[in-house]
Amino acid sequence: MAGVFSFLGGLFQGRPQAIAPPTERVQAILDQIHAEAQPCLHLVPGGEGRTRLGGEADVSGDWPRFRDRPMACLARIDLEEVRAAGGPDWLPAEGWLQVFLDMGDRPQDFKPEQPGACVVRLETGPARPVAPPDDLRPRSRIAAFPLMPIPRTSYADERIAFDWKSLTKAENLTLEAAVLEMLSPEPAHQIGGYPGILQGDDMEIQCAAAAAGTGDVRTFDPDEITAETISAAHHWRLFLQVDSDPAAGLEWMQLGRLFFWVHDAAARQGDFSRVFVFLHTL
Repeated sequence: MAGVFSFLGGLFQGRPQAIAPPTERVQAILDQIHAEAQPCLHLVPGGEGRTRLGGEADVSGDWPRFRDRPMACLARIDLEEVRAAGGPDWLPAEGWLQVFLDMGDRPQDFKPEQPGACVVRLETGPARPVAPPDDLRPRSRIAAFPLMPIPRTSYADERIAFDWKSLTKAENLTLEAAVLEMLSPEPAHQIGGYPGILQGDDMEIQCAAAAAGTGDVRTFDPDEITAETISAAHHWRLFLQVDSDPAAGLEWMQLGRLFFWVHDAAARQGDFSRVFVFLHTL
């Protein structure tokens, strides 16, 4: 069944509608959506650049490589800024996270979900800007784009289950209008909370299955989901969501979105050695 948010694309374009107050049925659905809401941080342009997309890498070790090519410096997340803004308590409170991603040689080579194609490093010492390798390809050179973390509320998507067909046309319009007000403004760069999905809403389950199996989310088989996998999925967290953003010079395939997931216990210990990445496209 289609989720509340993914059901809405283009419904109101060019069609202004009179919106009735919520009926008892619609209000019950809205109450459920708000009851299951989670806090998140929306990353908006601005700030001093301690949190940013692209720019210099501040790392204590060597610049990471994938398949013998240097990876792109995708993001720097300042953990003190995140904590001060009310970010998730499962992230460390000090230092910063440097996110690297393999961009491939060509757009069609870009496959962020491959094991090893993403490297996340927790740094806690003095910042040491490292010059990019001479063989870093132009496609992997991302200009610095400062971001500020702003508290927001994120809402579940496919997880809110109800029968759209049971609602009247007027109730549908009322619910659609209320849900549209909940959506994060785009580009939707985000830390924590529910993902702003563009496709299926099962990324945590894929992470849990990969962690218990091959370590590769590409081997996920929905017919082999176990109760243990579903239980383990509750411990996987959206560490970072990076949207297509023309202002930042980032445009993923088909105006897509990247989602980075980490196990909450590992993140609390500062262990980001296993981060799973997904690319969703429109």
